[in-house]
Amino acid sequence: MARTLPARILESIGRRSHPAFLNYPDDDGGWRNVSGSQAREAIRNLALGLDRLGIRRGERVGLISPPSPEWLIVDLAIQSIGAVTVPIFKKISPESFRHEIRDSGMRYLFVGYPDEIPMAVKHGEGLAELITFGCCTDNERYDQLMTTGAERAAEDPDRYAALVDAGSGTDLCTIIYTSGSTGLPKGVELTHDNLLSQIDASGRRFSLEPDSDVALSLLPLAHIFERMVVYFYLSHGLPVYFVNDPKQLTTYAPQVQPTVMTVVPRLLEKVYVKIRDKTDDAGGVSGLLARSARHSAERRPVDARRTLVDHLYDRLVYRTFREALGGRVHTMISGSAKLDADICRFFINIGLPVFEGYGMTESSPVIAVNYAGHRKVGTVGPLLPGVEVRIAADGEILVRGPNVMQGYHNRPDATAETLVDGWLHTGDLGSLDTDGYLSVTGRKKEIFKKSTGEYVPPAPIERAIAEHPAVDTAVIFADNRVYVTALIFPDMEKVRNMREEQGFTAMSDGEYLASRHLKDEIGRHIEEVNRHRHHCEEVVRFEIVDHPASIETGELTPTMKVRRSRIEAMYEREIEEMYAQIGGTT
Repeated sequence: MARTLPARILESIGRRSHPAFLNYPDDDGGWRNVSGSQAREAIRNLALGLDRLGIRRGERVGLISPPSPEWLIVDLAIQSIGAVTVPIFKKISPESFRHEIRDSGMRYLFVGYPDEIPMAVKHGEGLAELITFGCCTDNERYDQLMTTGAERAAEDPDRYAALVDAGSGTDLCTIIYTSGSTGLPKGVELTHDNLLSQIDASGRRFSLEPDSDVALSLLPLAHIFERMVVYFYLSHGLPVYFVNDPKQLTTYAPQVQPTVMTVVPRLLEKVYVKIRDKTDDAGGVSGLLARSARHSAERRPVDARRTLVDHLYDRLVYRTFREALGGRVHTMISGSAKLDADICRFFINIGLPVFEGYGMTESSPVIAVNYAGHRKVGTVGPLLPGVEVRIAADGEILVRGPNVMQGYHNRPDATAETLVDGWLHTGDLGSLDTDGYLSVTGRKKEIFKKSTGEYVPPAPIERAIAEHPAVDTAVIFADNRVYVTALIFPDMEKVRNMREEQGFTAMSDGEYLASRHLKDEIGRHIEEVNRHRHHCEEVVRFEIVDHPASIETGELTPTMKVRRSRIEAMYEREIEEMYAQIGGTT
């Protein structure tokens, strides 16, 4: 067996040269295709070019680019010569950008985003060179490295194989800086063995057929979840289609007709809301049928026997839902955050098999995942083969196995706190049932303790508030406070539609967001949410922010998780005003 990740993937590519192996949308609405043999040759040429440049085994090399064939070519070329890929998320703060360059010690940075070049130029202290490629316009240096590598391959045909063969599974493969919700990111060190263990274990859970399966990749490759899954696809010879914007799912899925993809809950929630709104707006008999079918999918247990009515719904309604995602999906894996059980049930019942999993960057990432024949909605599934889990006395999930990181780069203190006696302390709370299914119930540090001594879990309340069409994200506050308050970040597309449908065409979007009408409407929704919560969890006051939460404005991490502490600092004045309006009681 191949000892390193590039050796494994190159071995797979060598066995099967698919003519459309790696694919990316072009500017004309079609697809740019890279065959397996072209990908293999490009990886070899760039690797030899980097070797001639003087990059040596163990050296860290940065990579910031859209998910694309070139992303993987650069990544695998770096790894082929024994160097270490350091992926960087787009649009991170200058402070984090400088920290990741300085902390990793990288001298070279590959940039594939044209709009990230100014950031790299301004804040790339310590870099010897920026190398642009892909979507950028002036890629002369990248092309030069490719040419140099091709010439070197002709001069010394054995050099590339020697570089790859010199690698070991225990070598560092990548350093991934976790975005985190507070402070500067920490660099997670993962070896080739860490990632190969995930590929092998995933192969025992999910069966892929290169002759019939097609993968659609929507998430950033800088994120370990999507990156490991794409490695898994490539090691099985699957063609992969990359899309840089998850919002374009329903645009590209019908073209690609994927059979397998990975998603984050936020994406599934938006697709569900779109289906819900469309069926609610439909008129006549077809509208009645669509709504009835939707309600059935929302309520029916996933293991219930299908009736004749269910088959009718499937033929007349659910099939159209599935066709919006290409009509061929047999495996959709959800990770990165908790998936609402009702939404998971809905997708399964309309024939889109969703399998929720759980993991973290520090575990490469998968710890547990549901799979065909072994699924319990509301859990994150059985443990991945080779992974051990223990539930600590305080309910924390502890993990041990070949997938657990080596540690945090340059952070022995943080490593010692997180890796204790070989067990990774996840910071998540959970339980294992008698069948071995893992459930994640919350975060150790993400439960608020009010000044009254009562505890408030934020996630369920925030999910309930976000069910209102105008709400994209809700963030509540209650720690060391008497009352619960919330900031509401709007879904601007839905807000605009509501404004027009309700006849407020003379108002701008901003005026409508600040209007008493919208505040009263959302207030009625929050009153309904409060009716189903314990009195200590009731939201007493809320404010509507004038823009959606985003990565660019700092409210979300690059993996689209809420940066709770950052939001609290950014909106300190608005939060304090809410408490002052309640009566000055915190």
